[in-house]
Amino acid sequence: MTDYDYISADNHLDTHWIPANLWQDRLAARHRAPGPQVRETDDGSYWFWEDRRHDGSAAGSSNTKYLKQFRDQGVTIEDGALPPSDPKYMLEHMDMSRIYASVVFSAVRKWNVRDPELCKAVYRAFNDYAVEMNKVSPDRIIMLPALPTQHPEECIAEFDRLAKLGIKGFEFPPFDVAKPAYDEIWDPLWARAAEAGVTACTHIGGPAASALPPQKRGAHLAFLSTAPFNLSNICAELIFSGVFERHPKLDFLFAECRIGWVPFLMQWMDRQTVERAPDPITPIRLLPSEYAIRNCRFSFEEDYMGTELMKADWCDLGKVAIWGSDYPHTQGTWPDVSGPIDKMFQGIDAATKRNVLWQHAADMFNIKGP
Repeated sequence: MTDYDYISADNHLDTHWIPANLWQDRLAARHRAPGPQVRETDDGSYWFWEDRRHDGSAAGSSNTKYLKQFRDQGVTIEDGALPPSDPKYMLEHMDMSRIYASVVFSAVRKWNVRDPELCKAVYRAFNDYAVEMNKVSPDRIIMLPALPTQHPEECIAEFDRLAKLGIKGFEFPPFDVAKPAYDEIWDPLWARAAEAGVTACTHIGGPAASALPPQKRGAHLAFLSTAPFNLSNICAELIFSGVFERHPKLDFLFAECRIGWVPFLMQWMDRQTVERAPDPITPIRLLPSEYAIRNCRFSFEEDYMGTELMKADWCDLGKVAIWGSDYPHTQGTWPDVSGPIDKMFQGIDAATKRNVLWQHAADMFNIKGP
């Protein structure tokens, strides 16, 4: 019997771990030919759709190189395995880290599908798969269905469909939205999520159509160094547009953005309410930091600046921070997550530590625990 100590609010299903037959088995006949499929090329297995090759490789003949990261940790795993999409391995690997439950973000938000109808079908098919995965262990696996935010009308219909299937959370990709997060077009979605008790989640990244900056004159490293902050504007838009004023029960998770910068954001948003006139269309009654504490959580895997700030009496960071392992990414700490956690939480009271490592996630995603 495993003694569980953690809940991870940020795990991943990357492109190369997605089952090769996922879409071809689920798409309607008219969408199969242009839809996502794995093809072998001279330089490995890749995903194709709309007769274009996706930058991310796929499960196939090249899968062994991805399994190396597990084998290097002394983990036995057979050739061809897809750990993040195989519930058996996922649960075994969570047990190794004493992680009871995991919230899983997919790579679908990074897929640039040009045809609107195909795009909607691709998301729906993936979301059906996510629901199937969650049914394997409903209290432990929380794979997030994703909404095609470039098509707002589809987002509403898809959320309604998924809510009836019992989802605990969904991903709202913010970088390809048809309208900004503050736009009134999203209010029906926030209202439905709040009423259903389903957590909205968003993740750092960028537009699906744009590649990462090149390894040239530091552009690549500069982008990665500042990526944690690219959700700050989304958070501020939601708060100042009154989303949490109108929907006080809406929970929102900002994932993999780390936390060291969050106290500054909360204080600087509060300062705007003192120095500037309120918005004439969407005035808010509380301080922005109060909405952040009540409605928002920000995930991190290893942020020593952030955990140091948790010790400060003036800082409410422990109320908004939520931990994630980032499995199976190499920047995460799997399989032994306890070393960095013990180091980060030295001098932090037990109640705060419990909230950040367990209770915040349990509350957001209705996790009952063992």
